[in-house]
Amino acid sequence: MPPSDAPPIAIQLPPGGFSRSASSAAVKDSGIPDLLAARAPGPFGLTSTSTAALEALADAVDLGLAAEERLRGAILADLGNAGSFALPELTAAHRRLVAAFQLVVTADAFARAARDQRVAPAVSGSLELDGLADLLDADLPAPARAARVLRLARAYAALPRAAASDADPPERALLRAVAAFLTLLRGSVLDLARGSSLGAAVEALAARTVTVAGRPYRGLEVHDAPAERPGLLAIRPEDIVGNDEYLRAGLRLARDVAAYDFRRRCNPKRLNPILFGLGRPGCGKTATAHAVGNRFLDECARLGVPARFLVIRRTDWASSYQNASAANLVRLFREEVYGFEGVCGAYWADIDTAFASRDSAGLRAEEKQNLAAVFAVFDGTLLPRDGKWFLMCDANTLHMDEATISRIAQDPHKVEGPTTPDHFVRLLRDVLLRDVRRWLPQDDDAWRRVGEKAVALCLSGRNAESVAGNVRAHVQDFEYPENYFQAGPDERARLLETLARPVDEPRLLRYLDDWAAFRREADARAEEERFESEVSAMVRQLNASREAAERALGPAAEVDA
Repeated sequence: MPPSDAPPIAIQLPPGGFSRSASSAAVKDSGIPDLLAARAPGPFGLTSTSTAALEALADAVDLGLAAEERLRGAILADLGNAGSFALPELTAAHRRLVAAFQLVVTADAFARAARDQRVAPAVSGSLELDGLADLLDADLPAPARAARVLRLARAYAALPRAAASDADPPERALLRAVAAFLTLLRGSVLDLARGSSLGAAVEALAARTVTVAGRPYRGLEVHDAPAERPGLLAIRPEDIVGNDEYLRAGLRLARDVAAYDFRRRCNPKRLNPILFGLGRPGCGKTATAHAVGNRFLDECARLGVPARFLVIRRTDWASSYQNASAANLVRLFREEVYGFEGVCGAYWADIDTAFASRDSAGLRAEEKQNLAAVFAVFDGTLLPRDGKWFLMCDANTLHMDEATISRIAQDPHKVEGPTTPDHFVRLLRDVLLRDVRRWLPQDDDAWRRVGEKAVALCLSGRNAESVAGNVRAHVQDFEYPENYFQAGPDERARLLETLARPVDEPRLLRYLDDWAAFRREADARAEEERFESEVSAMVRQLNASREAAERALGPAAEVDA
């Protein structure tokens, strides 16, 4: 079967484990529990740290056993597609590949557990382990291979230098040594695979789509592709000003979702996955959501948790024909949010514009279907509320009916943006203009007056961003000299220092006044246009009423005549 047509190989521990009795026996018979009890005895034989780590080690061994069995079955299935009645058998290269995959998956799984329990070793490279090739070539059952590896890990951890650490308690030092052995063994397996006849088999495996516990593998290595950030602004939580409560709630929800337990298919916490923000345009609702999304992806990448964050736009689901919009909404949440092999966050801006009120007389059938779809999302009838996903949404106003508001605004937050002089000083000087900070006023009192001016003019965060753009344009308002293009990096930096134009306090205040005047003029023009439109509509209505009355009286006048 060509690799492009081969079905994907998905490996996941079922509830209760794959072969939990065999993996637990391998851990127990390795001698690691006895070594922990002797070096760091607890009140009942083992400390809680040791018990949790041994459970994680058994889980890692169990995942390796499941990976070995699933890959073995996939190879046999490929061999059986030759059209012959002969029963397929694994070649020596296949057996080495299956054994190597088992060891790598076990090592990767325990390395993740070691990071979670803060016993991850700071090691790299590989072991010079005699007999590794024999370990892969030996026609051993997978549980026996796992037991042999754990006995080697116990011997390594018992070495005085391996478990020596002045900073760690004894059990953490031993567990760190076990994790170090498995990490180094993994490196040895990869080295052997690259430099032997196993290379072709590894390349064939790399051509298949393989996921282990939700993590993609390319050959014998986890392929941690860059976290998906489509449509996310390059903004971080430390750049958000004035929305502290909304930001904290979003970061807390994102971190809670990152703790989803893929083995048990649930989150340790019962979460409300909907976070709703209400605020005027320009207050920073979108920036806050994007900052939460970036932190969520960064945190998941650090923890080794597969994750994505989606920015939902109306064009992603809205259509021009009946019922298709609702179907696209359902598909988006089922397949792209919940169907993702990992945890997922999403942001839906201006959700109030997406759904008409059910009380509206002109409500179309398509809009009714949209309401039903979003109700299913927020009620938990479409997606389980199991802590695997979360949604941030916001609105400028609450022009929706009560049923919609009650479902969306389960955790409402008022988003106000920058409201104090200190807010505007930090936003303008330390965030928006930090790249040109040295050409701006250095006096804190001057910046305090700038912040007070911004508050007095009732500027929003978006208005402040426009002002910052004008300030930056003034600083960079110069022509590149001819020698700039022939200069090296250091000389270019020196030239830019001398060419940039400083901005003083009066100019900063003038930019604020100019923007406020422009906004007042634009608001007045918009208000005038709305007034003229309403007057025109009333005139048309009066003319239509007059024409209707004349037409109605026309036949009656003829009869009287």
